[in-house]
This record gives sequence, structure tokens and C-alpha cells, in this order.
Amino acid sequence: MKKACLFLALVFLSAFGMTLFSGNPEIIQKTTDPKQISENNNIFMMNAYKLLTEKDDNIFISPYSITSALAMTYAGSANKTETEMGKALKFTGNSINFHENFGKITQSINEISKKGNIELTVANSLWLADGYKFLDEFLRINKTFYKTETTNLNFAESEKSRKIINDWVSEKTKDKIKDLIPKGILDALTKLVLTNAVYFKAEWAEQFKKSGTKESEFYTSADNSVKAELMNLKHNFNYMENMELQFIEMPYKGNEASMYILLPKERDGLRDIEKKITYQDIIKYTESLQTKKVDVFFPKFKMSLSYELRELMGKLGMKEAFNKKADFSKMTGKTDLYISAIIHKTFIAVDETGTEAAAATAVVMRMKSAMPNPDFATFRADHPFFYFIKEKVNGTILFAGRVVDPSKK
Repeated sequence: MKKACLFLALVFLSAFGMTLFSGNPEIIQKTTDPKQISENNNIFMMNAYKLLTEKDDNIFISPYSITSALAMTYAGSANKTETEMGKALKFTGNSINFHENFGKITQSINEISKKGNIELTVANSLWLADGYKFLDEFLRINKTFYKTETTNLNFAESEKSRKIINDWVSEKTKDKIKDLIPKGILDALTKLVLTNAVYFKAEWAEQFKKSGTKESEFYTSADNSVKAELMNLKHNFNYMENMELQFIEMPYKGNEASMYILLPKERDGLRDIEKKITYQDIIKYTESLQTKKVDVFFPKFKMSLSYELRELMGKLGMKEAFNKKADFSKMTGKTDLYISAIIHKTFIAVDETGTEAAAATAVVMRMKSAMPNPDFATFRADHPFFYFIKEKVNGTILFAGRVVDPSKK
């Protein structure tokens, strides 16, 4: 890859909820502005990540993609459904003010590309069932604040509709996310699909030299290892460490986004850290970063992952939206719709030049039916670690994940 690219495509859920790893609810301020929404978004990332760590495997999600798709959906929710969505996603209220400020985040993210250092775009779309009536206000909120494209489809022609939506996602993500919606998801009872796509392409501010990349052991546990290509670069980075972990910021060209990596000092230490870490800890580590010369060893890796998020969102407290009690009356004027699927698909590739990542989310709605410090530090990421990528304008975490086995594709 001459330029490493970062992409996110999603039909999305909108802001983040609860203390990341601790499970205790965060107090969400009622004042709504882009910075607060981004902060709540990041808290949601921590909570979602915490639940995904129950399985000992690689993780890669786009919390912003998820929250975006569900923010658009949230605009049509009412009563208990609305309350549960707001609590799970840590949204500050289903108001015009909230949606306007969420839209400002998307707008500011799209503005980053104009500076010419990185490519970062967000696109949203509503796919409406032919002949099915949606309220003008719901459509207006999505068009005005989320800049949604709107297309009418005959979902009874399920394969044709699936291809049209998947082609849109593929185009917006430069072919990094394909076949987002699998067969069997759409049918004649499908009335709405909400999708979001984000694409980001960035080179490291300081690139690794390919000559420095060597095959080495990556320890998937204290006693087991796989072969991985470890890149190497000695340079000044923002860095901190304590007795159990190291934390580093690796910026992309232009300093408008960075990857942050939390590396346990013990080869099998990530699990213990994940059990107790909170989003406030992440803030503390970030605020403690200081410039230091660091000898970085970091694996090249490429992976593609797929999730169905209803169970995860249910664990976060969003339950009614998925059953016959669902109330999306602000969407149609009736309570005849529920969420039948939340599909999230991601891709990431990291090499010497930078990062390429993609994510896509689709929210599918159906009608109800029967239903001691040396002069330089060494940061050797040769064992499981947690990482996230954050844009700098609002501080929104765009991607987050865990690498347990970089040899898995």
C-alpha cells in the first residue's frame, strides 16, 4: 500500500454509554454540544468493547459508525423505546438540539479531508420501502442533520434491494466493505434500512522503514505464539507507562488523527486490565502522555470482522426496540416497526506507511408480525493489546479494537 487507508462504513448506532470496562453508569450531562456527544460516544465504545471481550479473539469495531446509525434511528423512537436507546447509547435526549449537534460532528469530520493530509468521509443513507409512509419530520431530521441520501426500494425483491444497498456501501468504502447485508435479512416486511459509511486514509506522521520489519514471535498467551511481521521505528512519541502497562500515541500525517495503543507489560496481562479499566483511566493516560524517544515494535496486520449487534445492545439496556413492544411512532405515526437486525462489518490493515480501515453498519427495520527510565523506552507490541483511532477536532473515537492474533485474517 502506498498510502495506508482508514475506512469506516456503517448503518449506525449513535453515542456511547456507561463506564467502559467497569460497567457502572456514567453521569451524562444534559447540555448537548459536539464535544459532549463525542465524549459519550467514547464511553459507549468502552462499554461495547467490554462486552465483546467475553470472547478471547480479535476485536475491531467502529463505535462512531454504530452510534451514527442508531442516532438516525433514535430520531424515530418514542416512549420506553426512546428511553432505553438513549440510556444504552448515552444520548443526551431525542431533541432537535441533539441531532443538530450530532450532525455537526459528522460535518466537522468531513471537513478534515479538505486540509489535504488525510482522507476521511462519512456518508448516511435511508432506504425506504416503496409505498410506505414515513413522517415528514423524521425524514427532515435525517436529511437536515445527517445529510442522508434517500432511496425507495421494493424490498419484496430482496436480492435486488440487497445488491443496491451493498453496492452503495462498497462504493462509499472504496470496496473495503462488501456484502454488508447477507442473504435472508431483507423481505417484503422490511420497511426501512439505515446505513452509514466512513472512509479514512492516512499515512503515519513518521513512517516505518520496510527494511526494519522482521518476522518475530507474537505471544497470543504467556506460553503460545505465532509468527508476525514486527515493524520497528525509534522516534519521539507521546508516551506514558506505569507498573502494569505502556500507552503510546502514534499520529497520522497532519496530526488530525492518531492511533493510541495500550500494551500490558505482561504477555498475558490484557485480560486483567480489561476487567478493571474505565474510560476515565483512558482519559488519565491520555492526559499523562509526554514526549519521549521510544523504540517501537508494532505488528503489521490485516483483518476483517463481522458482528450482529442486537445481543450486545440488549446487554447495554436497549431491549424493547427489538420486539413487538417497540415504539418508533415518531418515524411513521404508528407503532408497527421494530429493529430486526443491526449488522456491523469492519476491516483494518496496518503496515509501514499507515492504516487502512473500514466499517459498515446497517439497521434493518421490519413491520411487526408474529415475531526506572532509560534515555529511551522500548514498546514491543508482541502480545495482545488494545487500541483505538481518534480524530482530533471533537475527540471522537472512530475505531477501536484488540489484537490477540495478528496472523488471523
